[in-house]
Amino acid sequence: MALDFLKFTDENSVRVPAPDLHRQVVAILRGVGTPEEHAEVTAKILTKASLMAVDSHGVGNAVRYSRSIESGEYTVPQTVETISESDTTALISCGNGLGFVAAHQAMETSIAKAKKHGTGMVTVRDGHHIGMVGYYPFMAIEEDMLGMAITSASPAMRPALGAAPRLGTNPIAFGAPAGEEKPFLLDMATTTVASGKLGLAKRLGVPIPEGWAVTAEGQPLVHPPDARGDHWSQNPLGNTREQGAHKGYGLAVMVDILAGVLSGGGFGSQLSGGENMTWTMAIDISKFRPLEDFKSMMDDMIRTLHNTPAEPGEDRVLVAGDPEWEAEAERLDKGIPMHPTQYDEMRSRAQELGVELFI
Repeated sequence: MALDFLKFTDENSVRVPAPDLHRQVVAILRGVGTPEEHAEVTAKILTKASLMAVDSHGVGNAVRYSRSIESGEYTVPQTVETISESDTTALISCGNGLGFVAAHQAMETSIAKAKKHGTGMVTVRDGHHIGMVGYYPFMAIEEDMLGMAITSASPAMRPALGAAPRLGTNPIAFGAPAGEEKPFLLDMATTTVASGKLGLAKRLGVPIPEGWAVTAEGQPLVHPPDARGDHWSQNPLGNTREQGAHKGYGLAVMVDILAGVLSGGGFGSQLSGGENMTWTMAIDISKFRPLEDFKSMMDDMIRTLHNTPAEPGEDRVLVAGDPEWEAEAERLDKGIPMHPTQYDEMRSRAQELGVELFI
């Protein structure tokens, strides 16, 4: 759900039309040698994140990815290779390139296998950041399927009862189509919040709530730290033993197993900063029951949740995906808000690369 103190306002942002930002991301990535098809896929996913107000995973990251390509940290052009495959499964290598490219192909493959056999699962190794994990289940939703995606990362989270980071934020996303209602789309880190939220707070110059992160001594942090290290960590979802920290911790380990151990790419503590392993799944609903019956029951469930009386001080009960769908409608109309420094950074990077300016 959106956090009000991290929201962009007209006073602290510049509004830019989504198509212009998409073109600018493509131009920047093309400027460092990314093939057009790969640049388009990456720009599509980054722009969707910004439209849905997942700003920590949006277009502003294009500059960072371009520098990772330029430095040789990413191999571009990349070769996405199928290592092993069955009717319902596959293991692919990202080729050390843009994670978006391999994750997108993984979900496309999962969907194709699900259409034939009811379900499809693909795991990806040798990868990097895949952006908003919720984008990939959304691909399955568009095909009237259930979709799920997870991705592991280098250490940022402490294990429950631990004093140093050993797991990534390891997000989990799941989506389901509905009929007349908007789809259900859950996208959650297994930490209290995604690490990008800390970076966004730092960019906006606002403190972070107690419970997001702690020092090695267990003291709560209220200002986003500058760099990762054993001197601080993010908390697992649940935060403390009494509040259920074992749940976020356990889910993060599950992600490491499915994305990292199953692929052979490595679990969190074996990954360097910027490395990410991924797992995707698609399920063909129509192989279980008539699709329209499923969608009708989804509508009933979503309406039941929406009609729940709200607690004092709140207007309504939300369902996962509601804030994102509403943000997308507003931003398609008014443009995507960007922090001025991020906006200037994108323009400067485009000029540095000698590519066309679209924003």
